[in-house]
Amino acid sequence: MLVSLRNQSMKVYTGDQLTALSNVSTGKAGHRTPTGIFSILEKRRYHESNIYSQAPMPYMQRLTWSGIALHESNSVPDYPASHGCVRLPGAFASQLFGFTDRGAHVLITEDELTPQPIQHRNLIYPGGAPQNMSVKSLSAAPALQTSIQKADSSSVVRVVEYKAETKPDSSNDALAVVGSDFKLRGGMDVASSPATTAAGEDEFKLPKSRAPIRILITRRTGRHLVQDIQAMLNELGHEAGEADGLIGPETGNAIVRYQKSRELTPTGTVSVALAGLLHADTGRGAFPTGYIYVRQGFKPVFDAPIVLRDPSSPLGTHFLAALSQPNTPDGIRWVHTALADTPRPSPLLDVVPRNRSSFVKPVSVHAALDRIEVPDNLQERLTAMMVPGSSLIVTDNGLNNESHLGTDFIVLTKSSSAD
Repeated sequence: MLVSLRNQSMKVYTGDQLTALSNVSTGKAGHRTPTGIFSILEKRRYHESNIYSQAPMPYMQRLTWSGIALHESNSVPDYPASHGCVRLPGAFASQLFGFTDRGAHVLITEDELTPQPIQHRNLIYPGGAPQNMSVKSLSAAPALQTSIQKADSSSVVRVVEYKAETKPDSSNDALAVVGSDFKLRGGMDVASSPATTAAGEDEFKLPKSRAPIRILITRRTGRHLVQDIQAMLNELGHEAGEADGLIGPETGNAIVRYQKSRELTPTGTVSVALAGLLHADTGRGAFPTGYIYVRQGFKPVFDAPIVLRDPSSPLGTHFLAALSQPNTPDGIRWVHTALADTPRPSPLLDVVPRNRSSFVKPVSVHAALDRIEVPDNLQERLTAMMVPGSSLIVTDNGLNNESHLGTDFIVLTKSSSAD
């Protein structure tokens, strides 16, 4: 689902086909609807707001645990009017509620976006990489009349563009003919073969579930950097204390001792340069400026450091979805959407905006993927787990407070037009 704040609209995609459109009403001034990448965390046919005097929220589909959701409203004007949620017309809200499952992605952006196909050598292709890496453009005329197939029969119905100023009479509503036992088709059928352990991996056991996975690749946080430095100082005998990611006197004194041993100016401060020297001295190779997290069913599967080349340049924020490849067993194809975002400066990673305004423009996804180096053993794990319906997010800004356990990865974006 793609929501545009500027257009006050929602587009629903099944795979790479546009299936339905609706008007929406998002957050008014002072209660702005956050932009970014979300997924449906919880669904309730009837819900009352815990924040706004038990206001009714029928067909509620939660996007954050802090109070943002999709829900039905009897007031859906063509301008922002809510307290932050995305209001939906009644008939559309009820039908959408019947189509979606927990974990379905929702992208909220200023401008209207359209997913585009992408092929890249650093993406995961469990059935084998495409022989021809050329990218074919999506049709300029999206299919608004796309089949929605009933789960247990060959019956199909048509969903057409829907726009309502007021709650329509169901007898005249094109969406009302769709029953709640229909599901959106989007290449979400998962393989039924059992999971196996990735080659060469004795410690890691692949989950038995063949549900889609969620991957987040981002910069390392300051705490990860400090933990690494503490661990390496301890390995070299400089007694930095527990590798807890917190900078205290023990860590500072250990850094000074290490710097003096290398005949460097003793500063006692943490930096990427210091981490690079420690990595070289401990034989760990290139300093991993990036991090990969993998979740499945809102639960962590594994996470690990990775290398991001040219770490001082922004990656941008990108959402990539894995779809099934027609007529190709285990085949995967990818679609991509870039979101406007501004990376938060991080002195620990030397991210200093040279031209802040340019960071709002999406960075090329190919350029971002080119800079990501995932070790072979992690590639093997991801390949063994990858199924249609999985997703990959690339972003500069690390995990935020919304991405705690019990969620997929929630990425909050900020562009120059945000209030």
